[in-house]
Amino acid sequence: MEANHILKVVDQAIKAGFLDEAKEHLDKAKRLDPTNAYIYAFQERIAFLKEEAAKKKTAVTNRGAMEDAARAKLDADRRRAEEERLKREDAQVKQLEEWHQKKLEAEKRHQEDLIRAAKGQTSPPPAPAPSVSEPVPSVPPEQPRRPEAVYTPPPVPPPAPVVPPRPAAPVAQPSVSSTKANEAHDMYKRVLLLAWADGAISPEEESQLRDLRTSLRITTEEHTQLELEAKEESYAHAFTLVWTSGMNAKERSAVINELRQKYHVSSEAHSRVEAKVLTEFGHHQNKPTLYVIDDDENTLGMIVRVLEGGGFAVHAFNTSDEALIMLQHDMPDLIVSDINLETSTVGGFSFYEKVRQLHHLSHVPFIFLSGMIDEGMVRYGKGLGADDYLTKPFSGEMLLDTIKGKLKRYKQLKSN
Repeated sequence: MEANHILKVVDQAIKAGFLDEAKEHLDKAKRLDPTNAYIYAFQERIAFLKEEAAKKKTAVTNRGAMEDAARAKLDADRRRAEEERLKREDAQVKQLEEWHQKKLEAEKRHQEDLIRAAKGQTSPPPAPAPSVSEPVPSVPPEQPRRPEAVYTPPPVPPPAPVVPPRPAAPVAQPSVSSTKANEAHDMYKRVLLLAWADGAISPEEESQLRDLRTSLRITTEEHTQLELEAKEESYAHAFTLVWTSGMNAKERSAVINELRQKYHVSSEAHSRVEAKVLTEFGHHQNKPTLYVIDDDENTLGMIVRVLEGGGFAVHAFNTSDEALIMLQHDMPDLIVSDINLETSTVGGFSFYEKVRQLHHLSHVPFIFLSGMIDEGMVRYGKGLGADDYLTKPFSGEMLLDTIKGKLKRYKQLKSN
């Protein structure tokens, strides 16, 4: 009984974060009752929490360095893109001025040609009269002499009516070729990527984008499509940084949830990005996916550590509300949830019922966790249809064996 009382003190010390103090009490309990299985479970839990704290500290340091490097790179990319944009706009303005000048010169030459042609028709050169004289024929003396025949030139035709010069037809602006259109799209998308790099567009950036759309002749439909692509690519880049930052599953889930809200990414787009990134880094190769929900940060971290060490891909959540958002369009292989979720709007039992209402999750194995030793709660949870019920504290081996057994049975049922 004294050992059990000390174990309660150990549990409170662990929840308060006093791991060294908890270890001292645990050693005392071990001397009193060396065969108590809960002592070894707590011992394992304290070891995991200490390792997790050290890893978290390292991850925070690494993440700060990565964020600084990424921020410096984004600033440099933004400056280069701005310089490139200014150069392109100057070149476009110069090209338009040259084209306009050439058009004016061509119209001027065309008008002069029409005027010269009209003048040539109204003042034709006079035709020269021939200088040939016909010989005077000899006549008999009794007849009077004929006068000389005078050469009469043929009549000059009347001048052709003057046709007023027709006004020059307006020269159509050269149509943008498909190559130039693609270049404009590429340039606009690069600017969009820079604007969405930090997950938000400022009013100043929005104004600049409107001016750039006008200058590059980007339609509203094209802008919408290009912006969707830029947002998804920017989100994928941020998602990759988070996934490779060394965070644990709980921290990753919280940060990724914030990124989804920041980038306004839909569930479908998130699923595409997640599948692509995780496949690229090999995190989902033949690994069952588990969802774990617990509002106790220390317990959640310990469970995640055990499951990842057991070869599972884990998504960790502090609240059932966050898990439900992800489960709308995701299908894990198994769900582990605490019953007493004080920080959630939906408790453990209600969370189970909402999960079962989703058609694609109606048969996914579900395991309840609880620190309350109450047979009535166990019966109620199993009565709802839950696959199993684990009471805290439990060992890592017990958790892994339970999950592996449920996954094996679920796989057999699916194959039948």
